[in-house]
Amino acid sequence: MLVATAGHVDHGKTSLVKRLTGTDTDRLAEEKKRGLTIELGYAFVEHDANQAIGFIDVPGHHRFINTMISGITGIDLGMLVVAADDGVMPQTLEHLQLLHLLGVKRFIGVVSKSDLVSNSRLQQVIEQTSALIPGASVCPISNLTGDGVTRLQTVLQDRLQNLPKRHSETQFRMYIDRVFVKKGAGVVVTGTCLSGSASTGEELTLHTAGEHTRQKYTTRVREIHAQGAAAEVGYAGQRCALNLAGKISLERVHRGDFLCAHPTAEPAQRLDTRCWAAEESQHLLKHLGRVKLYIGTRRIAARTYFLDSDASDPSSRLIQLILDNEVLAFAGDRFVLRDDSESKTLGGGIVIDPAAPKARKSGTSRQQRLTLLETMEAASPPLVLEQLFFQQSDIVSLQWCKRVWNLSQHELDEILGMPPFRQGSSIRIRTEIDELIVSKQEWNRFLQCFDHRLAEWHRTRPMEPGIHPELLQTQLNAEIPAVMFRPVLNDRVRTNHATFKDQLVQVLGHKPTLSPQVQKEWQQLESCLLASALHIPLRSELQKETGFSAQQLDRLTRPAIKSGDLFEVGEKRLALPVTLQELAALVREFAGASGEISVVEAKQVFGLGRNLTIEILEFFDQIGFTQRKGNARVICNEAAALLEKSGD
Repeated sequence: MLVATAGHVDHGKTSLVKRLTGTDTDRLAEEKKRGLTIELGYAFVEHDANQAIGFIDVPGHHRFINTMISGITGIDLGMLVVAADDGVMPQTLEHLQLLHLLGVKRFIGVVSKSDLVSNSRLQQVIEQTSALIPGASVCPISNLTGDGVTRLQTVLQDRLQNLPKRHSETQFRMYIDRVFVKKGAGVVVTGTCLSGSASTGEELTLHTAGEHTRQKYTTRVREIHAQGAAAEVGYAGQRCALNLAGKISLERVHRGDFLCAHPTAEPAQRLDTRCWAAEESQHLLKHLGRVKLYIGTRRIAARTYFLDSDASDPSSRLIQLILDNEVLAFAGDRFVLRDDSESKTLGGGIVIDPAAPKARKSGTSRQQRLTLLETMEAASPPLVLEQLFFQQSDIVSLQWCKRVWNLSQHELDEILGMPPFRQGSSIRIRTEIDELIVSKQEWNRFLQCFDHRLAEWHRTRPMEPGIHPELLQTQLNAEIPAVMFRPVLNDRVRTNHATFKDQLVQVLGHKPTLSPQVQKEWQQLESCLLASALHIPLRSELQKETGFSAQQLDRLTRPAIKSGDLFEVGEKRLALPVTLQELAALVREFAGASGEISVVEAKQVFGLGRNLTIEILEFFDQIGFTQRKGNARVICNEAAALLEKSGD
């Protein structure tokens, strides 16, 4: 159990911790000289072989309030210390406010210096203290004589026995609050283990954050001290000192850096949060106002973007924090906001999405985002996923789940093995970069939309062998999210509902056919081409003769060109196979034994103009029937001129 002292300067917090543990937490020479705590101090007392109580002695002077904030992250119990001679003072109230903002719910009270006042004064201060922490035990003590210390120890032990079990993910994480070098061992970092556990020999990721740069290192835990004693494992809720192995130097790691087991989590510059304003500061929090964010052992300049700009209650808002420097956080992390000059506490809150997208000002997407945040805020991960799947029909990234809630793959698999997920009502989809989960009902809807759209394509374009997947995806944008298109396509191919061949998607077994209207148009075009004889017409000439528009002609000829029923000669001419075969026969007849024909000779044989003759000869070169040799063409592959239709 971790206990944080709280209270005004010189109210006896450090002396009390020394009485309870035998350890003087004023470890700096300046602290000894000035008689007040400047840095955080830590001390421990064993309750039994398996349990210990750790005390975090935080500064009481208002000048060191920022140090105090970093000291009360992850504690189990707040110990409010009020001196009997002074009573409740400004820092008493400020410390208590910070404890509340950081989510501390369990308290005990201590009225110190009981030997310096009368009984009536002592009772008065006890009543004042009780009013600040209703329902909590309040113990009068004297650090000088020891009176009342035994009762306080009994109360602490009772709180330890009744401490709710801390929710502990299997993913270790810890904000670093102190760094030093141990002779012969190397760099040692200390902090409060916020979740999970770390074992000796385990690999962890160290995220360091400079003023303008950040780095990530892989390190190994060489040695652990937990709750002041050597240990093989450090657990959530314990004060831990970790001796780190690897390329970690004292210059690289600092207070405020982050140590975690999450292998892929990256810091972010936007946090979506629920923020509660301090009572006297409700109107000091401004949209896009400058603030200082205290999270873990970090202090970061930020701006406050009101997500719920129309909120009726200014004391509780959804706020996106836009940070000057990135921070690695997870859902559920607590924080405090102070004004930009750091003279006043504005409020505090809880992180909902630690890697938030840029906020939208208005529209459907904004409302969907607010709904998602309210869902995430209200429930545990399993319940959030259940609501997203079965009430909102959302597609959820499992990578996103692990990032937001600091879940291991094992934990995520356990959640997805619970009812209702294990009852066959959800589908897991692997993509190149992620794994997604969607309700089976929504997945079946995607499949039906895909099948319907592909069938509709074939119905309206019976001559087309298929559709390019990019075009099909564009047509399905409103019905199938982009991230799901490829998984749906792969499923339809795998289950023989569709095929993907020659870069085209088609229904399995589809054969291009002509509709009555298309047949009529094709007959009109074919008649026009045959009437032209060896004079291969331009597209523009065909449009003039048939009355077709350019789009209509293209729609009619494109599938015919693909199937070999029509050929493009040059860039603008169209010819039937029979016409080209007749021209090829004339070339063979004239070339005879020599196998050669010049442009001039071909022009006379064809009875056509020079430009069209050259385009025809270049087409024959292109299909491999002839090959250019100087000013002549040599027949090299007579079979190529048969212009056989392409098969399926």
